[in-house]
Amino acid sequence: MNLFLTRIKFSLLLALFTGLVHAQPYPSKPIKLVIPYAVGGGTDISTRVMVKYLDPRLNQPIFIENKGGAGSTIGTEAVVRSDPDGYTLLANTDTIVLAPLLFSKINFDVRKDLTPISFYASAPIVLVANPNFPAKDVKELIAYAKKNPGKVALATSGAGSPHDLAGMLFTNRANIEVNEIPYKGNGPALIDTIAGHVDIGMFTLSQVQPYAQAGKVKILAVISPQRSVLAPDIPSLAESGIPNMEVSSRYLVMVPAKTPKPVVKRLETAFSELYGDKQYRAEMEGLGFEIRYTTSEDTAAILQKEYDKFAPILKAANVKPQ
Repeated sequence: MNLFLTRIKFSLLLALFTGLVHAQPYPSKPIKLVIPYAVGGGTDISTRVMVKYLDPRLNQPIFIENKGGAGSTIGTEAVVRSDPDGYTLLANTDTIVLAPLLFSKINFDVRKDLTPISFYASAPIVLVANPNFPAKDVKELIAYAKKNPGKVALATSGAGSPHDLAGMLFTNRANIEVNEIPYKGNGPALIDTIAGHVDIGMFTLSQVQPYAQAGKVKILAVISPQRSVLAPDIPSLAESGIPNMEVSSRYLVMVPAKTPKPVVKRLETAFSELYGDKQYRAEMEGLGFEIRYTTSEDTAAILQKEYDKFAPILKAANVKPQ
């Protein structure tokens, strides 16, 4: 009988202890953040800076895992399938919302399976060429491509990325045929562009500026109707004869859809605090990024607007899911 009562007491104590553990305020242990691209791209660079400032606000270390491939869908799905407890985060770009329109073999829908926390940065996308490529501006590039259909090699950071979308829209609007080569991230794509293995590429401005200054690549245009305040010397695509086209890299953090609301709110608050950090802003702007902050609800609305905006454009461009 005494043994029976002892077991009951032990069970009650264990239940009480377990309840106390679960009642601990979030976060109470290290956090993993998945970057679904290779090391060296805009998402990777901006996220690593952001994490450095997010760490102390959450009072827990954040460990980064690069899990690239398949246009960021491999790393994204890994987060979708993770426990919805706030200890696995995803850093990606807003174009991940277009995944169902670009990929035929994915097992998730971003709008249903992930909860956005906040946008934290953005960066212009630029059209870049190897220094030895004969065209010195966009107009000459278009003329060259029309004379040599399918021979110009265009590098992007992978199917479904903002750079891939920029490449598709540019070639469609310019009415040229190129050989688009998707990589597993901006880093590998830039390496091959510098080496001359590909002729041109779409890249984040912050990533290529040092190489342009060193003469290893030449920037032909920023993919927007107007020049960027971060690089006012670079002509816009509109100046180069392609009006009404704008694609930029906008970076955000997401969690699995069933993550508890208090956890989402805690993370959202941390990003709100980041936005007011002057040192964080200065470091990000020094690297070519503009910092952002949006609430979880506003971020979800922006993603839906992005989907509604580009769905008819992709359809008109006859883009088929791969």
